[in-house]
Amino acid sequence: MSLWLYVGAFVGSGILSAVFVQVSIWLAHWSGLTDGPDGGRKIQDRPIPKLGGIAVAIAFTLVFLTAVGVSGEITAFQLLASVLLPALIVAGLGFIDDVRALNPWVRLIAQSLLALLVWFTGTQVGFFQIDWLDAAVTVLWIVGLTNAMNLLDNSDGLAASTTLVAALGTGLVAVIYGQFFVGALSFALAGTAAGFLWHNWHPATVYLGDAGAYFLGFLLAIVTLRLRPVGIALPWSALIPVLLMLVPILDTTFVVIRRLISGRHPFTPGRDHLSHVLMGRGLSVRQSVTVLQIVLVLSVAGAVALAWSFR
Repeated sequence: MSLWLYVGAFVGSGILSAVFVQVSIWLAHWSGLTDGPDGGRKIQDRPIPKLGGIAVAIAFTLVFLTAVGVSGEITAFQLLASVLLPALIVAGLGFIDDVRALNPWVRLIAQSLLALLVWFTGTQVGFFQIDWLDAAVTVLWIVGLTNAMNLLDNSDGLAASTTLVAALGTGLVAVIYGQFFVGALSFALAGTAAGFLWHNWHPATVYLGDAGAYFLGFLLAIVTLRLRPVGIALPWSALIPVLLMLVPILDTTFVVIRRLISGRHPFTPGRDHLSHVLMGRGLSVRQSVTVLQIVLVLSVAGAVALAWSFR
């Protein structure tokens, strides 16, 4: 596959995302779908539109469908059913949660069922060669990262920049192993995140909302699972997706352990994430997000280097 196709996927999705997000900002102000300050966790000084996630999903979908149409490959149409449709459904679930808060168990069950659908349609790990165990690991990875990205969406630009870096790294690993369509999918996801980041970098003018965070997290989980680093034995092959998603994993682990120790529910909203800890030490929002992205760039570079060394 030509380098220019990857560039086109990244640039095209980025432009569409930036334009659609701008439209979503106008619609959110018109409809009143904004997120206002609450004197606690939400410290913005004005109402911020939260329809950005829907715009991101639409932009990515258009690029995805274009890629499927251009390629005409049967594997591309299989990806349509096993990747895009579940991701759009989980985005719809998040949008409902944005408008009208859902019971956490309803969200978790719905996400798990969608993850099982993804496993059934071919996106799965094969570490143990035992169907029920591999299915459990697949569901845990997808549901875990979907919610980890939602938890990570706690500071301007953090979730979007994390998606950008992780998706670029995933695309590079996919290209190294000749998984060209997975690579194009990853670069399109990176471009979509970049277009959104244009509006979401501090001070943000739009938020992802649960719809966007679920959508990005779900897709990142899928593309990292679909990597097939041939020739790399366990545990090194399992280390690659972990390195690609290190920041969301670290942040969620840190928050969950900290809240359990203090006797709080692990999914209770709060200003106790890694970005908040950094801000508590005197860093600005931009500086805290930059520090976390430096960590992610280093871990993603490690994943790419590992993939390259075993190619």
